[in-house]
Amino acid sequence: MKGIPCKQMIKILTDEQVEKVHEASLKILEGTGVRFDSADARRRLMDSGGIAHTDRKDVITFPRSVIEEAIGKVPREVSYFARDPEWDIRYDGEHTYPYAGGGDPNVLDIDTGKARPSTFADVEDAARLGDALENNNSVSHMVIANDVPPWMIELRTMEAGMKNSAKALSHHATRAETVDYMVKIWSCVAGGEEEFRKRPLLSLGSSPSSPLTYASHVCDVLIRSVELGVPFSVIPCPVSGGTGPATLGGSLALQNAETLAGLVLMHAAAPPLPTVYCGRVCFMDPRSGRDLWGVPEEGLVSAALVQLGKRYDMVCDACGTASDVTRWDLQIGFECMMTTLLPVMAGAESVSGIGGGWEGASSLEMMVVGNEVYDDVARVMRGIALDDDVLGLDVIDGVGHMGTYLTQPHTAKYLRKGELRISSLWDKRTSESASREGSKPLIETARDVAKSVLKEHEPMPLDRDVEQEIGTILKDAQKALAR
Repeated sequence: MKGIPCKQMIKILTDEQVEKVHEASLKILEGTGVRFDSADARRRLMDSGGIAHTDRKDVITFPRSVIEEAIGKVPREVSYFARDPEWDIRYDGEHTYPYAGGGDPNVLDIDTGKARPSTFADVEDAARLGDALENNNSVSHMVIANDVPPWMIELRTMEAGMKNSAKALSHHATRAETVDYMVKIWSCVAGGEEEFRKRPLLSLGSSPSSPLTYASHVCDVLIRSVELGVPFSVIPCPVSGGTGPATLGGSLALQNAETLAGLVLMHAAAPPLPTVYCGRVCFMDPRSGRDLWGVPEEGLVSAALVQLGKRYDMVCDACGTASDVTRWDLQIGFECMMTTLLPVMAGAESVSGIGGGWEGASSLEMMVVGNEVYDDVARVMRGIALDDDVLGLDVIDGVGHMGTYLTQPHTAKYLRKGELRISSLWDKRTSESASREGSKPLIETARDVAKSVLKEHEPMPLDRDVEQEIGTILKDAQKALAR
């Protein structure tokens, strides 16, 4: 299996607190309800036991029994499939699968270091780099292709990802018609629609509009996706203090209510498909109004989200590897590690954010750094072994007093086993060596690695006939979606 060791080492919430959040969410759903702007979605929800609110337009309330039934229908075995089966993700509760952040409209130019709108070429580069990085387990369009017509951004961004990586691909869409074309394209790759349904090579996700609103296009995309056999995840993103309560507990309850309402709609639209429990609570800076991700509260709420997902026996996808710094300095490092380590130690089976940037600009350099952060996290998650050979009492006795362990076979054995992780990216030289040999900032080292990988790495190609068929579908989409 790919991925890093996964086990629950910490609990941010007690079991009683998890239940308190769950009960608060049920009260929101029973009383306040959730607004659905789609008449089709409202009809399906009421057919499934939802109730039209007595005096709030387009709002559906949910009896406790309806929510509990939806939770009970969630498939417990979840797999995301890749063009290269070696990179299939089979969530087993024993591994965490990190992946890049998704949907950023800006990128830090790898040559100038300045933020600019991302292009189709940037999507290709990010996908190809992610294909090569061992800790990036799937492709999630870290940036988007702004240099194509707006109605084709989602399809062309997906095209760049699928051609430059053979890993599992997750994406998003804002129109049901776009989902149709996505499935047509991936059916070509899979060998037909029936084969795609057996082994979907695409998963989709979308976000309700916090607080407590599902826009029409989100409903349409959700319904069309699950009807066509595409695994779908609801990803609430309340901004604490803005579109969610200023308290962590209040925002947790709100996003959980939005997630549970989405589960009901998914099951109302089609037989249950694999899905994961997602949540992206972030925080509004009261001084500027900007969203904050690289803060200790983000690590806390991400870890708590994992506990809520586990309460429902669902695979948990959390946010991590986040930083809000507008420049490369010490702050980037501790924000990235803080927001990554907490959800992983809480037992998250999937964590997004590799390559994620600040002020809306992701970067290839941060993908390299994030990949290395996860090597450190993997070492933490391996923990400390304590068998007799590790303790080495005979070695301790043999070395005795004022001796050295440097020449002991026991030392060489465990260094080779990785007892101490030796990083190829972090600079651990002595100050004398660094002064003599020269040194450069981490961003330059990461940039060199990214450029080298992009120059040398060749992802698994698509079959030429399939690629031509995809081209034809994209031309049809260009004409149809532009109307």
